[in-house]
Amino acid sequence: MWTTGAQFLVMDKYFLYAWRGGDDQVGALSELHWSVTATEVGTGWAAVVATDGTVSDKGWLEVFQNRRTIAIVQAQGEPYSRALGKALAYPADGDHMGDVVPVPSGDMYFFNAALGGDSDWPKAKAGKAPVSWEPATDATEAPTGLRFDVPRGDYQLQVRWMTEPDDETCFARWLFTPA
Repeated sequence: MWTTGAQFLVMDKYFLYAWRGGDDQVGALSELHWSVTATEVGTGWAAVVATDGTVSDKGWLEVFQNRRTIAIVQAQGEPYSRALGKALAYPADGDHMGDVVPVPSGDMYFFNAALGGDSDWPKAKAGKAPVSWEPATDATEAPTGLRFDVPRGDYQLQVRWMTEPDDETCFARWLFTPA
């Protein structure tokens, strides 16, 4: 998804009703300390994915899923696919241990926090990452949210803030793994 520095939320579908994306809710998110990784939403919790301005204040947030983990990556470097690969391969040792996010329904949503929880987002599909840092099409056409099928349960968030694995690459990464 394309971002210009907006915050994103990751939560279960059961709690979407309580998020309206109003100025009061979005404003409260912007007041959170950088180390806060979740916020209460209704009767549940949502992970807060606040893009890392030291990587870039705008760009793609790439989302990857394997059998156990969902990874959200903000990367910069040339070639872009190499930067993404380095971010995904980087060890999780030393990541900031964030909050646990409940996903009792098995439907995990990732969306721009400025939007209400009543939006209709597509199910995530496998695909190739963009080949350049800028969007190939108008950024307004990029999805504002995605839905993932995941095993029901709690997910531990781990955050890797701006990291430079080499002189040409930097990234930030958010990992969600079963708790």
